[in-house]
Amino acid sequence: MSLFKHLQTGVVAVFFLAAFFPGPATAQDLRAERDRLSAHIQAKPEDDEATYRFVVIATELRDYEAGVGALERLLMFNPNLSRARKELGFLYARLGNWELSAQHLRAARDSGTLDAVQLAQIDAQLPDVEKRAQPNRLSVRLHTGLRAQSNANFFPANNLFQLGGVGLLSGGAQRGDVNTFQLVNAAHDYEFGNQRGDQMETRVTAYATQQFNLPQYSVALFSASTGPRFYMPQGVFETLSVRPYVTGAVTMLGSSNYLNTGGAGASLRADLSPDVWIEPGAEWRSLWVEPLRGPYFGFSPYATISTLATGDAVTGYVSGAWSLLDNLRLEGRVGYTRANAFDAVQSSDQVDAQAMLRVEVDPLHPIFARRWTIAPYARFTHLAFDAPNPIVSPFVPRRDAAWTYGIMLDAPMTPMFGFAGNLEFSRNDSNLPNFRTQNVSVTFGPTAKF
Repeated sequence: MSLFKHLQTGVVAVFFLAAFFPGPATAQDLRAERDRLSAHIQAKPEDDEATYRFVVIATELRDYEAGVGALERLLMFNPNLSRARKELGFLYARLGNWELSAQHLRAARDSGTLDAVQLAQIDAQLPDVEKRAQPNRLSVRLHTGLRAQSNANFFPANNLFQLGGVGLLSGGAQRGDVNTFQLVNAAHDYEFGNQRGDQMETRVTAYATQQFNLPQYSVALFSASTGPRFYMPQGVFETLSVRPYVTGAVTMLGSSNYLNTGGAGASLRADLSPDVWIEPGAEWRSLWVEPLRGPYFGFSPYATISTLATGDAVTGYVSGAWSLLDNLRLEGRVGYTRANAFDAVQSSDQVDAQAMLRVEVDPLHPIFARRWTIAPYARFTHLAFDAPNPIVSPFVPRRDAAWTYGIMLDAPMTPMFGFAGNLEFSRNDSNLPNFRTQNVSVTFGPTAKF
């Protein structure tokens, strides 16, 4: 078995192990212990250690209201318990009551009775809580570092090509490479000040890479979307909101402008419960693709080899998340895209499905304060073109089935700085040898948030 197969099998195993941990038995045991402790603190509400244990379990089960009630009772008996006030501030933050959360966290911090670890926990959370309490919010996350790939030039796995339907063995080979990268994610929310909580949401992403040995594959991307979110009157759902938006992106490949898009969309988010939300949506984009030219790619006036082409694309999708426990959340998205290109051989249908399991774990040392996140994920994409491309194969339309498996790590060290990494394995199974590829990539570097 090849190294790639060994690594791929390992990631799949990690994914399924994470998916089934903790299992139903663990949650059932937690509920039983919560019920036992609930009866105990009802009889002895001044038992602070039992109350703290109850709050920990209630938080893991996302029963935040029960934890708030227990801590409020405890503070009635002893208002000077700074630890109880700190935990109460964290629970109010989980419930979205940012102002009350900030009040309790500041009071606990200023009490002078907490140890260094507890103060670090407050310092790690309080800036975010205070920002969320403001009607005008800007959040920025930066990530930079190195990325290594086993197949940076996207070369076919078996060195075979088709040209006009004739199979050819290439004298080239796949090449690995290392690149630096910079990623910036910015989010701005501005509340309109009405009772419903309507707000304007703007999202911006900027990404760039610099290949060490293959500069023609360096990329730069800038994308943005903006639009209001309107909350509907409460009914059968916890919350219901609609967000129309406009969006656009500019992409560079090598030193040339490659892809520009612009369009609009709308989504409808429904919180079915405190643990589950879904968000269906639809989006239209106009695409303009510049034929690749320059010293690396040459120029072809009939550039139909690329997956992307000038035209437009309509996408329908459903996203969602399910919080199984306080530290365990399953996220997913399913989408369908119809791309209509000016050149008929590049019109296509694409189905995409992806899932991620976010597992929050305690850091290696309690002084780090924030939980670390381990997130295995998987993605499947099926791409089908309408007609054969005569440059590749005059009689066989292209069909791709792409699989991606990976695992991410986000390890905050301070309230502002940390490290993040990613291990990913991808394979594209195509009916045409030109597009059969495999790749292993590893990224790692520091992060910062403001």
